[in-house]
Amino acid sequence: MTYNGTVYEFDVKKLRELCASKANMVDHGSNSDGHGPMISQINGRTLLLLYYGNVNMGYQIVTYKDITDVIEKSHLLFFQTGGFTLSLIVVMGIVLYLSLRKITAPLISLREATLLVSEGIYDFKVPSEGNTELAQVGATFNFMTGKIKEQIESLSNINRTQKQLIGSLAHELKTPMTAIIGYADTLLTVRLTPERQEKALIYIENECRRLSRLSMKMLELTGLYEASEDSFNPAEIQVDNFLKEVKELIDCRLQEKNISLDVFCEPKELVKKFDQDLMISVVTNLIDNAVKASRKESKIVLEATPDHLMVQDFGKGIPKEDLEMVTEPFYMVDKSRSRAKGSVGLGLSLCQKIIELHDFHLKIESNPGKGTTVSVFW
Repeated sequence: MTYNGTVYEFDVKKLRELCASKANMVDHGSNSDGHGPMISQINGRTLLLLYYGNVNMGYQIVTYKDITDVIEKSHLLFFQTGGFTLSLIVVMGIVLYLSLRKITAPLISLREATLLVSEGIYDFKVPSEGNTELAQVGATFNFMTGKIKEQIESLSNINRTQKQLIGSLAHELKTPMTAIIGYADTLLTVRLTPERQEKALIYIENECRRLSRLSMKMLELTGLYEASEDSFNPAEIQVDNFLKEVKELIDCRLQEKNISLDVFCEPKELVKKFDQDLMISVVTNLIDNAVKASRKESKIVLEATPDHLMVQDFGKGIPKEDLEMVTEPFYMVDKSRSRAKGSVGLGLSLCQKIIELHDFHLKIESNPGKGTTVSVFW
């Protein structure tokens, strides 16, 4: 007799066989069989089944529990957990990526910076904020590129200046060399009177001497642009003795026009730090310019104070429009008269460079017809 008080239909025979097979127990005459639970799909529901049977007593009992909701909830929980885990992995991946990107950003910037340096570009800064080792590397790299940029700019300025000097020198050489060649050809091909021969030879001699002075000035000026620390030797100098030495050196030049040089040093024990040989070149050039601008039997003032060194003349002066240009190489206010007096237009340019080398400051003040004052501020 079979009694089923459920809404489900069970195939007891098949269920028994499945349970026996599952437990690896085939009926060998045992009085009773009891098997563990098993899950089965019946009428779209998931049931947990328990089977009990006794052959001798002739009964079979099947109990069940509907676990459909449990299974559905477990599936839902599985997908929710999986979705949460996946989302967490994605979020952690993004966080890890951003963290690594932030950490490696200085290295990436440094790599890009090295590529720019290899292309000759130095106007940039790599990140150097913070106290990390990468920040210190960035700060060191920025310092290095800054120094390289300064050196390149300095070399570029020197190169540009030297090109200008060479161009100006070529221009300056053209006129006297043409005249010298012309006079030499005339002496070789034309029979001249002794007076005209002497005049031509005097002109050739004067121009050759001027070209010699020009070449010496160019060598001196070019050497200053290429000066190293070893060739620049500033020392503590007693200024009063320095001025007396300058006066002795320039005395012959002063006597040519019977010009007096008044020397003042206040205080007498004044001491300043500079390269004596280079500053002698500055002061003698300034006095030589003053002599050229002065009338015969006039005077020039050479004065030293704790603030400045000054050379003052009372000659023809410099027009206002020329004041800003007089320190340019080869610039001469009156080219024709300056050439006649042996000028090459490099004196003040040489002075300017030496003064810059000492970190001094040059100031020129002039009043046409009344004279010029050139001051070197220590």
